[in-house]
Amino acid sequence: MKSDLDSRIDEWSKPPFDKSTQLAILKLKENPEDLEDAFYKDLDFGTGGMRGIMGVGTNRINKYTLGKSTQGLSDYLKKV
Repeated sequence: MKSDLDSRIDEWSKPPFDKSTQLAILKLKENPEDLEDAFYKDLDFGTGGMRGIMGVGTNRINKYTLGKSTQGLSDYLKKV
């Protein structure tokens, strides 16, 4: 059975994620510590908004994590 970390990496390694993201993940696989840090959790949204390192992964600021938080905010505002 795959770990949550492996599942996240596998998900980001194929469409709908773009080719440059997929290539960046291949590059990250050369350094397992950096790869784990990029994917071990979802980036937190705190009182200062989203803050983090820019790059590929669920624990980084990128177009996918920003899109996910924007969608969450939009869903919340539609309920209010």
